[in-house]
Amino acid sequence: MTKAGAEATIDLATGHLVSLLRRNTADLVTGLHLIGSIADGDFRPAMSDLDFVAVLSRPLTDEDAEALVLLHRSYRTDPTLPGLDGIWLTEAELSGGPDAIGDGPTSQQGDFLVAARGNRNPVTWHALPSAVTLIGELDRGTLWRDDDRLVSWVRDNAAAYWRRWLARASGISPAMLGRAAPMWGVLGISRLAYTRATGEIASKSAAGEWALTAFDPHWRLILEEALAYRRGAPSRYLNPFARRRDALAFVAMAIGEVVG
Repeated sequence: MTKAGAEATIDLATGHLVSLLRRNTADLVTGLHLIGSIADGDFRPAMSDLDFVAVLSRPLTDEDAEALVLLHRSYRTDPTLPGLDGIWLTEAELSGGPDAIGDGPTSQQGDFLVAARGNRNPVTWHALPSAVTLIGELDRGTLWRDDDRLVSWVRDNAAAYWRRWLARASGISPAMLGRAAPMWGVLGISRLAYTRATGEIASKSAAGEWALTAFDPHWRLILEEALAYRRGAPSRYLNPFARRRDALAFVAMAIGEVVG
């Protein structure tokens, strides 16, 4: 899809979400800040989610939670819109940072969960200074930030989540013979490797471009394949089993680099 097409999808999705919030939640939401691919300029329709942090005027009541469940159902009636993936938290929770708060209201894979961890992690807080604000204001200068904690979280995430992902993907996984799952793995772990090396965060595409020169040229083909898929370009592989092999090997190597 063209850049204009991506922007049209973003405008449609964000406009619909803001309209639903204003119509169904009254004064509950005082801030809505977009992070992830939209803020990074790396949004890809049919691939990207609508990542956000929503700030609440109060802890959720049962009535508030029901309103948000209905909001998510209404949003999902248009299957062409990107899925909602975000966290809902009070101003005090936003100020406290990820390690000071427990599970809470979360949008995950398009569903609303009253209590889940979601993206309550240092990456989200480090992404907020570059957020696109749709509702309210964001005092970017006072946001929680801890560079050492960011790097330690990335290392722990690679050791736990990504090793589990690799184990599942290495088993009987038909999805790994397609293009989407290998791309997600290769660029996802590249993002962690980028943060581990630089202390900053990057989009999937930016991390993949960085990895082309950061890692041995042996990995160039699988990285170019992942980036090509994200751009909507043809595959560089004739054999899906070879792509699967290279993707799994790259993820295993990169996990080792991140964990150290």
